[in-house]
Amino acid sequence: MDDRMQFLAALQLSDSFFPSGAFAYSSGLETFVTEGLVCDRERLVRFIESYLLGLVARSDLVFVKLSRLFAAENNMDEIVLLDRLVHAAKSVKELREASMQMGRQVLSVMKRLHPSPFIQSLWQRLDEKTLRGHHPVVFGAVCGGIGFELESTMLTYLYTAVSSLVSAGVRLIPIGHTDGQIAIGELSALMTRVAAAAGPLGKEDICTFAPALEVRAMQHEGLFTRLFKS
Repeated sequence: MDDRMQFLAALQLSDSFFPSGAFAYSSGLETFVTEGLVCDRERLVRFIESYLLGLVARSDLVFVKLSRLFAAENNMDEIVLLDRLVHAAKSVKELREASMQMGRQVLSVMKRLHPSPFIQSLWQRLDEKTLRGHHPVVFGAVCGGIGFELESTMLTYLYTAVSSLVSAGVRLIPIGHTDGQIAIGELSALMTRVAAAAGPLGKEDICTFAPALEVRAMQHEGLFTRLFKS
């Protein structure tokens, strides 16, 4: 895949129009909004910063990176192992189920957009239930399978995560779409730093620390009214 086709494929994969199902999940943001803790653009940006640094920078993004590298080597066994590690690392039920549902949906779409033998093999593993299909692992694997560069893969994943949370904030708080775009702009520098910092990280570096977010993600299913699944 040449640079121009890779750029267009990255735009398609990160577009809110792409049917990954991300629009249905808030990753605990809905609980924060219900409690009045996130009520404007500034607090939304701080929430997403905490999300990126606590749950993504040294966990999900590392899984994306490693899955992308193993996909380039056609190493399916290591990708399956990463998928199991993600499942063990996600202790919150709603976040774990959201990861699997989004990953399966991404793979379902990508196997039709890019029906390569590698992506078909991923789908077969999912169908056989040897792969649960967690989103960061599937995302990295399909990007590797269609030839994305590593940096493009990580930045596309980060942008997708940020834009979906901003979209949730626009609907929940609510704030205007212009404020949403400003929020994405304010988070751009952090996305590039997080991607750069993930460069030397391996499986032994994987960790998370976001107790306030995880507690509120667990409390989400008990909310009186809910717009999102998580």
